[in-house]
Amino acid sequence: MTLASRQRLWRRAGLVLFLATAVLLSLGASPAETERRRGGDDSTVRLLTIGATRTGGFLDGLVAEFEEASGYTVTVTNAGPDIFDQARRGEADLVMAHLGFTPLQDFVSSRRGHWPATVFSNTVAFLIPPGDPAGVRDAADPVEAFELIAQDEAPFVVNNLGETLYITDTLWNAAGRPDKGEWFIDLDQSGAPAVREAERRTGYTIWGLHPFLNLQQQQGVDLEPVVYDDSLMQRIIATVVVRRAPGRVNPEGAFALQEYLTEPATQAQIRSFRLPGIDGPVFWPAGNQNDN
Repeated sequence: MTLASRQRLWRRAGLVLFLATAVLLSLGASPAETERRRGGDDSTVRLLTIGATRTGGFLDGLVAEFEEASGYTVTVTNAGPDIFDQARRGEADLVMAHLGFTPLQDFVSSRRGHWPATVFSNTVAFLIPPGDPAGVRDAADPVEAFELIAQDEAPFVVNNLGETLYITDTLWNAAGRPDKGEWFIDLDQSGAPAVREAERRTGYTIWGLHPFLNLQQQQGVDLEPVVYDDSLMQRIIATVVVRRAPGRVNPEGAFALQEYLTEPATQAQIRSFRLPGIDGPVFWPAGNQNDN
């Protein structure tokens, strides 16, 4: 064997020994130690959420109680439509979003997240103008509210956001498919522009209660939310524990927070939460939808 051959052999042996040592060290490390080596912190839970959950300090209050009871620290971050893209990049341990949201389905079906647990619902509301000419305020339910608007032929501005458009179509069918005359106004507007159009026409529309309240607080809107306590107007929000992502994840802490949010005592707190000027719950418990 030549000198060069012997040198190559020793280099290969050294590489094998190095790799074997690294494997043995990693096998002997505790989960917490391994997590620290990866730069993680198993005492912190990173929660990504849609903005509606923080209306009036709602979610922040629940999180503060969880932190005090559990010893975990929770960082709460608002996210937009790309919430599950952020989770894929490893920016969350627990994600909170509307159930049925297509990115949520894709995230779970690709085994990036565990099966979702439903926690609570936020709600869509009828927005009525001053004087309420159609008498919607006293309607027994949203179907009657829509019937009253149709009978009075009061201006109703369609809000073309996905969930509100779906609810509007359901109400129209439930009300017996009244003729869509001049009162039924579809200008292909969504969100705040549709609300402003209803305000301008002294008319009606429907929109999420929580974005409406934010708009009202920030800019002022001469409309009032009513008829938001029916299941047709509610949208379930679920939590998904991140299963697989780059960098660190803390499933133990995420599951602990998820379990806390679905406990009966917490669910009772969710129902009792109130906002000034709103008569009744604005979030509705949904923990009973899980296999408890």
